[in-house]
Amino acid sequence: MDDHHIVHVRVCDVWTPDAAERYWRAFLPFLHQSRAHFAGYAKALIDRRGAPIMPVAMVQKMREGILEHYRPEDRLALVVDSSPLKAQIRQNYPLLNLDAFLSHDAALAWLINT
Repeated sequence: MDDHHIVHVRVCDVWTPDAAERYWRAFLPFLHQSRAHFAGYAKALIDRRGAPIMPVAMVQKMREGILEHYRPEDRLALVVDSSPLKAQIRQNYPLLNLDAFLSHDAALAWLINT
């Protein structure tokens, strides 16, 4: 978590269902800390630049986790390598305050200013 109380995650490897379960267990305490600071909502930046494309089953697993663990008022920025992946994320992850970016700086600025 940074000085703005934004949770930062860097994804580098291929994820499996077990990795996703470990991720959620490790990530949730930081999500709760961010919510405590922002009076009920959290801010998170997930940087997937350079990470392998997730298989469809893992996209679905992460979508389920997002729907389970995020609240509609939370803000989630994902940084990715390509415009097609950015469009796919916007389509598959239905969270009101979720957006995808090609630039880490643009994602961070969006989170700071929302």
